[in-house]
Amino acid sequence: MKLYFKILGFIKPYWQGILLIVVLTFSYVIFNNLSIWVSVDFVRELFSPAYLQQQSIENKPDASEQKPAESAKPKGISNDLQKLTTNTQGIYQKINAKIKSIILKKDRFQTLKIVCLVIFLAFFLKNISQYFRKLILSFIQIKVVVDIRNRLQNKLLHLPLSFYHQHHSGTLTSIVFNDVNAVQYVLNQSFGKIILSPLQIIANIIILLMISVKLSLYTFIILPVSFFVIYKIGQSIRRRSRKVFKQVADVVLVFQEAISSISIVKIFTNEEKEENRFKATNYQYFKKLFRAERLKIATTPINEILMVLTLVLLLWIGGRMVYLNAGLEAEDFVRFLVFLFAMFKPIQEFSGINNTIQTGLAAAERIFNILEQKEELYQSEHSRDIEEFKDKIRYENVYFRYNPEDEFALENINITIHKGETVAFVGHSGAGKTTIVDLLPRFYDVSKGRITIDGIDIRELNLQSLRKLTGLVTQETILFNDTIRTNIAYGSANATEEDIINAAKAANAWEFIQQFDLGLDTHIGERGVKLSGGQKQRLAIARAILKNPPILILDEATSALDTESERLVQEAIEKLMKNRTVLVIAHRLSTVRNADKIVVMNHGSVDHIGTHKELYSKSRIYRTLYDNQLLAGQVAV
Repeated sequence: MKLYFKILGFIKPYWQGILLIVVLTFSYVIFNNLSIWVSVDFVRELFSPAYLQQQSIENKPDASEQKPAESAKPKGISNDLQKLTTNTQGIYQKINAKIKSIILKKDRFQTLKIVCLVIFLAFFLKNISQYFRKLILSFIQIKVVVDIRNRLQNKLLHLPLSFYHQHHSGTLTSIVFNDVNAVQYVLNQSFGKIILSPLQIIANIIILLMISVKLSLYTFIILPVSFFVIYKIGQSIRRRSRKVFKQVADVVLVFQEAISSISIVKIFTNEEKEENRFKATNYQYFKKLFRAERLKIATTPINEILMVLTLVLLLWIGGRMVYLNAGLEAEDFVRFLVFLFAMFKPIQEFSGINNTIQTGLAAAERIFNILEQKEELYQSEHSRDIEEFKDKIRYENVYFRYNPEDEFALENINITIHKGETVAFVGHSGAGKTTIVDLLPRFYDVSKGRITIDGIDIRELNLQSLRKLTGLVTQETILFNDTIRTNIAYGSANATEEDIINAAKAANAWEFIQQFDLGLDTHIGERGVKLSGGQKQRLAIARAILKNPPILILDEATSALDTESERLVQEAIEKLMKNRTVLVIAHRLSTVRNADKIVVMNHGSVDHIGTHKELYSKSRIYRTLYDNQLLAGQVAV
């Protein structure tokens, strides 16, 4: 239940609505019980052959003043219990007599009119209370779900990149939508009943105690056995539901992978393989869901059987008390049974709440697992802003590993990058090129050592101000499902039309943008699907030019392009690099021959640092890389 109370924590901002719901719930319970009580009186009094004797009720002593007959005293119970029984029966008799004095008149038709009016008003007010109670509940439930989704999205945006390396996007998508929908279902099916059902049960228990303490005690001994069985079933449902939600995430993951990689699937003619893979994952989902549903479906008949067994036992005990004249009149026993029957529904709903909550808690676990993740620390108490880059960047004895139990991905890195320099990082795949530049904008924090900008440890800087100094153009172009204008101006909210056009021209993108009917307002589709590879790269470069960062990170942006596109993109990159400090992750050495420094990486360490000529003579790794690309025609002689 701790998790459920965490979910209810989202309801705190709406405490005024909750207070109103409680008031309306009290109103509903009062009018509901009044309608039941009056209906029982109506049936007994109106159709009883003894009606004529009841007409002279006002001539008889008040029932509350009459002493119970000795024969009516329950036998074999303690004096304290006898005293409690007498007190509760006295209250019951006073209430009963008061209601009768209002309803019963000498004229049978007058009685009928009053009874009908009371029943109508009771049901009318009960349903009005119920309508507004459910309306406010619905408003709060929907708002809570929206709030949870907003919190999740906000949290995911502020988590470090390391989190995304451990969690697939399909899993996260499933949590944000499927799991949150499950929480919405839980709130819809449980929250209102958590307020209503206990009040109904408590009110009915009070009435049952007033009618007969002894019969009520038998009831309270029998019912807990039923509740224990229901609780154990709920625990099992929770375990199965947890497996179901995990499997849903697996289904989404397999589906998303196949769709997002559809071109690869088709070119390798693996449609059937992906179809079978999805079917197998989906079948596992079917099996786990069916097992969970089978248990949930069995809950209702099990509950009803337990309730009927309880009823049969109470019929036997209560019937004997009536026959033996043991403190219970036939009329009272009938009313006891009616209110007991009326209590069964809220008991069933309350027991069903457990099953519903257990189902939702499996989803809630995954939601709170994200919400409780540690965010990137954007600003600490002692952090400071940095407005500009003046002198140099230094990597000082830097060590880094992704997880504490892993080996170091980078070891003893010492590099100095002066303002205005272009520094290239080369090496075999897995040498640590991307990792070393990812440390500068603090996508990850160093494990040992430090990185400084103008002598300041970057961990002491406000994270947003640090990242404003840095631009990024990656090999895999990342664009948004929006217009060209929005993509170029992404991160530059105050950019004017002229600024956007100038950036597009500088990136050699304006020529193809003008060819579209809508120009800058052309919608480019998901991940820029309506554009060619070169066009997408030039938009990404235009975005970086508009941001105008003093430090630029380039992950080889031309390696996957045709010759003409590569020429246009390379020209755009050269314009982008002017008057900037540039860190280049180089795969094709022809693009970095003129770099001020080339850093050769080898298994997470720096092998050599120098110019092209220096490294070709000093570094075996660099010479091998260059010669291999020369033979492959990837670099010019």
